[in-house]
Amino acid sequence: MRKPFIYTTTAALSLSLLLGACSGNKEAAPPVAKTETPKNESPKPATIKIAQRHLTEDEFKRFILEPVQKKYPHITPQWVDSSKVSLANMVASKDIPDISVDYPLALTQLLDMKVELNMDDVIKSAKFDLNRIRPEFLESIKTAAGVGYLIGLPVYNNSFALFYNKDLFDKMGVPYPKDGMTWDDARTIAAKMTRTEGGAQIWGLYPGEAFRGAYQLGLPFIDFAGKKGALQTDGWKMMFELWASLYQIPGATNLLPSDPSTQATQSFLKGEVGMLAGHSATLQSLKTVKNFNWDVVTYPVNPKAPGTGQRVDSLVFSITNASPNKEAAFQVIETLLSNEVQTDLSRYARVSVLLDDKVHQAFGKDSAEYQSKNVIAMTKPKLAVIQPFKYPFPAESNPAVLVSKAFQEVVTTGKDINTALREADEKLTKAIQALDK
Repeated sequence: MRKPFIYTTTAALSLSLLLGACSGNKEAAPPVAKTETPKNESPKPATIKIAQRHLTEDEFKRFILEPVQKKYPHITPQWVDSSKVSLANMVASKDIPDISVDYPLALTQLLDMKVELNMDDVIKSAKFDLNRIRPEFLESIKTAAGVGYLIGLPVYNNSFALFYNKDLFDKMGVPYPKDGMTWDDARTIAAKMTRTEGGAQIWGLYPGEAFRGAYQLGLPFIDFAGKKGALQTDGWKMMFELWASLYQIPGATNLLPSDPSTQATQSFLKGEVGMLAGHSATLQSLKTVKNFNWDVVTYPVNPKAPGTGQRVDSLVFSITNASPNKEAAFQVIETLLSNEVQTDLSRYARVSVLLDDKVHQAFGKDSAEYQSKNVIAMTKPKLAVIQPFKYPFPAESNPAVLVSKAFQEVVTTGKDINTALREADEKLTKAIQALDK
């Protein structure tokens, strides 16, 4: 384990990941007072503390520190490792960062701690054009936070796609997958690939957890008005039926929907899985594998949501209301959303949040390993707006966990789908009512 330390112009931190969500106060934060540097006066030096755990030290330097200091020499971004000191502890000790970085479902913690900032005013003051950003990212931030204003801005998105083992397809004489397939198309191919070879089980497809199917359709997990679960609907039933068909392929034994994606990725790399529904982390891990003949196509679609891949999964930068340098903090975020930095992120194989197609065309260009691959497929699908959880669920009653367990019973024990969804919905409702007291 590397020792943590604060990132200044000469130091950096290591990477750790965390995602959380909790409920909080939804009252609008007070407007931001506009501050301007008088003419002919040099801007005062500003250190902007950024609490984050999602970028490596090299990424922080490349995408934040260097471009910000190039454009604004008086601003010094400083990394505070929120994997070592939680945001809650920072708030409790009154050492609140200028910017908090996390994923949409974790934004409610800012409201819960009353450190959120209504960024609409600072965005307007800076004359920043929100129309440059894909609208589903902005809508997801508002929806996840449960407020009608922006408490953060997206910087890049983790994207999903369908990876496939070309050598395995060649060996079995099956044509490669193509962009624009449906899940039924993928299942048809998987049925041709699924078999036992030399005593070894070959799976045609690993589609991922069932809640991914719900995310793709934008299915709500919770009826917030009724304070209960929302799993007993025709949409959920049809999604479970489709997802079960992806696992219940003749000859596909021992591939369980509860298997973690990391385990499925290892099976894919061993040549045991023909097609893998993976994401940005899969793309990065494939760079380190030698002599593995792979390629990628767009994430399969559900006809109920034409052209839609997965849901929004963007890294969000939020200015806190405690920041004494809100103007400088926004200049940091504005720099990250410049075409220059967004293009650099795209070249690095991080999906840009901008609408500009020229930025997306640069995707993966930095890596020689990707030049012969169809990695641009990861930028093509539309994205579903995120569905909020809001309540601070314990792990065992997290809606996604309850859905996964219910689906596991359908596939492994043959439990009726309606029964499985009803039982999961009852557990979810009980958890909501316990948290709502």
